[in-house]
Amino acid sequence: MDIWFWLVMLVLLLAVEAVTLSLTTIWFACGALVALILSLFCDKPVVEGIVFLVISLLLLLTLRPSALRRFNNRRARTNADSVLGRTVLVKTKVDYESNSGRVTIGGMEWAARSLSEHMSFAPGSKATVDHIEGVKLIIKPKED
Repeated sequence: MDIWFWLVMLVLLLAVEAVTLSLTTIWFACGALVALILSLFCDKPVVEGIVFLVISLLLLLTLRPSALRRFNNRRARTNADSVLGRTVLVKTKVDYESNSGRVTIGGMEWAARSLSEHMSFAPGSKATVDHIEGVKLIIKPKED
């Protein structure tokens, strides 16, 4: 293929990566760079395309997981993320139907609902945060 094609691909892929910061298109940009270098010595579009795909996919599958672990390990958990799996104290009755119970965790009060319609929690009992829906904690029985 034409050298200019790979140069444009390289620039576009780098621009997409700069905007998204997803650590996905950077590997395809590396593949485009290798294909660009190959196009200087070889004028076989099929070979350049295959090299681009092989290099890109190889880098994506091998390096992306470790790069994500390295760059995302310092990310601070948000307030919402930090309550997942923690124990809460039930302040007012929590059940599935009423959709109006309250719990406290770390001195903060949250709206809560039980995980299933067959669960309810009396005031003073303890439960575990399963997940969050909107601004409401979805709780389940505390595992001992």
